[in-house]
Amino acid sequence: MADLPFKVFDADNHYYEATDAFIRHIDPSMKKRCMQWANIDGKQRLLVAGKVNRFIPNPTFDPVSKPGALQDFFRGRNKDGVDVKTMFGELDPISERPEYRDRDKRLELMDAQNIEAALFFPTLGVGMEQSLRHDPPAVVAAFHAFNRWLAEDWGFAYQERIFAAPVISMIDVDWAVSEVEWALDNDARMVVMVPGPVPTPDGGSRSPAMPEYDPVWARLAEAGITVGMHGGDGGLHEYNEMWEPTEDFQSFRTSTFKQITGHDRQIFDTMAAMVCHGLYDRHPNLRIACIENGGMFAPRLVEELKIAYGKMPQEFRTDPVEQFVNHVWVSPYYEDDIDLIKETMGADHMLFGSDYPHAEGLEVPTDFIYDIPNFTDAEAKAMMRDNAWDVITPRSALAA
Repeated sequence: MADLPFKVFDADNHYYEATDAFIRHIDPSMKKRCMQWANIDGKQRLLVAGKVNRFIPNPTFDPVSKPGALQDFFRGRNKDGVDVKTMFGELDPISERPEYRDRDKRLELMDAQNIEAALFFPTLGVGMEQSLRHDPPAVVAAFHAFNRWLAEDWGFAYQERIFAAPVISMIDVDWAVSEVEWALDNDARMVVMVPGPVPTPDGGSRSPAMPEYDPVWARLAEAGITVGMHGGDGGLHEYNEMWEPTEDFQSFRTSTFKQITGHDRQIFDTMAAMVCHGLYDRHPNLRIACIENGGMFAPRLVEELKIAYGKMPQEFRTDPVEQFVNHVWVSPYYEDDIDLIKETMGADHMLFGSDYPHAEGLEVPTDFIYDIPNFTDAEAKAMMRDNAWDVITPRSALAA
């Protein structure tokens, strides 16, 4: 483990959901339209809207992959072409890793990892909205239940160290506003959404930055809390279907085409929409943290915004590049060109996220320091600690 002169704030930690995460608090009348478990051919399967869901290959998380098992794959070091399933290696019974589901055990681990505090995000939960998009009341019921489980099992600011973010869907604006209000009443320091267009009742979709969603953004901006945009299933599967027809979105099932064209498509488009559709002009106190989307979209987006501003300056109230850089924080992947991202965003708008304990994350979170050798000591501390504390501290609208 890296010997750092400070404790880190990890902006991307995960829990593995309990099997009743979507069920414990579900309205009984909605259960069949939302999540259920079924024994199929001797295996426990998750049913979402009555259909077997494969977003996570084994949503019981028993057994579960070892942290960092896929680092060589994501760093592009799989020169022998070993298949991903083999690279997962030996799995652990979930009973041997209580820290994945018990917050007090997790705090003990965080002490050993030199982690002062961390933001916590769903593993299964970031893939569920799209599976229910045809049924908005089911989306509302499912995440209403999920967030109450999350508050019970993890808390939104547990001992001022574990900051679990409740999930907000824009599919129902009135519900989203009330859920944000409930989250604030329960001391949430961040809420999380999945980047991508918002599903609409007619089967279409809309940019989340359109004015009809302003009641949600306005309340978040008024409260001064940051919105996490965490990678997940945001509907990109439908675009990929135009090129490579498959069945369902599945984690770790990919292709060279999807690796090259799709890994940051959702976040690029979402961040572009927020600028081009005027979200920051209407809500100047809004802050967005891009988590587990990588950071290479940022330099490309800045170049596109520069060109668009040069072509159509009348379409922007203010410089679009400044809008993006001032309102957005980026957590890069360890395999990214992190120096280039720093040139784009500035070290003060970067967040360290290990993705622990996921297989694609870092086995030892603080080893991220080795991926930023060109950062000064002050820049490293800002990225790996101070910026995250700033981001989870509510900001007065007067400070915007």
